[in-house]
Amino acid sequence: MFFQFAVEIALALWVIAIGIVIEQWRSVTPFSLAALRLNVPYQIPFKLAGVVFMPPVVLIASRAVSAAGGGFIALPQTGWLIVPGVIAYTIAMDFAEYTFHRAQHAIPLLWALHSFHHSDPMINVSTTERHFWGDRFLKTVSVYAVVLIVLRPSAAILLAYAATTYWNDFVHMNLRVGFGRWSWLINSPQYHRLHHSRRIEDQNRNFAALFPIFDVLSGTYVRPKSGDYPPTGLADGDKPAGLVEAVMWPMRGVLRRFLPRAA
Repeated sequence: MFFQFAVEIALALWVIAIGIVIEQWRSVTPFSLAALRLNVPYQIPFKLAGVVFMPPVVLIASRAVSAAGGGFIALPQTGWLIVPGVIAYTIAMDFAEYTFHRAQHAIPLLWALHSFHHSDPMINVSTTERHFWGDRFLKTVSVYAVVLIVLRPSAAILLAYAATTYWNDFVHMNLRVGFGRWSWLINSPQYHRLHHSRRIEDQNRNFAALFPIFDVLSGTYVRPKSGDYPPTGLADGDKPAGLVEAVMWPMRGVLRRFLPRAA
């Protein structure tokens, strides 16, 4: 368990370090250590929660999938057909991410958790995993399980999909990069920054993780205007005062009332 935790922390810090270097290329806002002051140390409780709680959560999801028949459609395991298998699984998982993301903004209980991710006023590569630690457990036993009930991916397909998830680090970068009229094809830092905008008129737009076509089909797509990189964070400016409030985000009101110095 300790080895897994150490590896995950090291990998997360390595990705953040590489991202910071890339961000210097065309940053929206100047680099500031303040942007990392919470997100970097938060990796410790976030990864620790995954190492401790993910195994039983995965076990629950696996049993649910098995009880439902365990993957009605077996995807190819070898040969060139593995390519369309990767594409099919990636599209299915991206639709699952989109669906859950919409729910996070529509259901008060889920928003109470997800709003922590949106509370970052200086979005950058380290914001990628600034999620309340309970979010991913809910996804594992809900939308991820549904995908696995329908599709049965091979280990190679799962590995290929895992590689695509690093695109999420790119779209959270503090970068002046957008795809203009092609923004409906694939997510970009500008496209996703609009989703994190604190402007009221930008709320509940551009939910897509990888493929904005889901936004297009659902009516939540907004093409970013040239040069538009809005300020980010919650509309009311709420944000955690420190690591304790970050870990206990949904209970921050109680902390602020009874433990004003806890953070």
